[in-house]
Amino acid sequence: MLIAEDDDSLRDILQNVLQKPNRVIQVYKDGQEAIRALPQFPLDIVITDLRMSGADGLQVLQETKRSHPDSIVIIMTGYASLDTAIRAIRGGAYDYIRKPFKIDELEIIVHNACEKIFLMRENQRLLQRLQEAMAEMKKLRQICDEGLTQTFDTFPASPERTLWEMDVTLKQVPPDCDLRKKDLREKALQELEKLIRLKKEGLVDEQEFLLLKKMILKRISD
Repeated sequence: MLIAEDDDSLRDILQNVLQKPNRVIQVYKDGQEAIRALPQFPLDIVITDLRMSGADGLQVLQETKRSHPDSIVIIMTGYASLDTAIRAIRGGAYDYIRKPFKIDELEIIVHNACEKIFLMRENQRLLQRLQEAMAEMKKLRQICDEGLTQTFDTFPASPERTLWEMDVTLKQVPPDCDLRKKDLREKALQELEKLIRLKKEGLVDEQEFLLLKKMILKRISD
């Protein structure tokens, strides 16, 4: 986490309040210092004042998104206006908080930002594991030399249907194939079950779910 704030007392308060055992926080007294530090270390969250010497918060936002596109930027300001708020949001700011604010309010924003980062990484990890599982399944089909031509386009799409389709496809693998004894089928079904659970819990939106499901079905029917 990076904090850019030219008010010494507020900067110290923010660092002390937001410091947690699993967080690394870097603090800077102006925008220029913060911008110079951006490429030096991995970065998840930036909290920056809007008006600072050297470079303002919008410049810090712009440079942060250039160096760390997936990072979350929170802008603080005592000079809030609709124009700057629009510019901040369009520039990719996660939130825009007006001074004076309650520390609890900022803590909630930071907590939600941390949750979002965690979910993004979990989704990326899930996607990678799904891709690996599909690659293994494709290799299995090639080794077994079975042309699996099952088509599912005529069936209604649903999470339950996805599991059924995967099950039907895996059952077409010849039982005498050595690789059939491996846990590919179980692993693939576990990943699909997790994807469906994430969807039902609201951790994966409809677009993400459909994209992952389409990828799975396409690789099966290729």
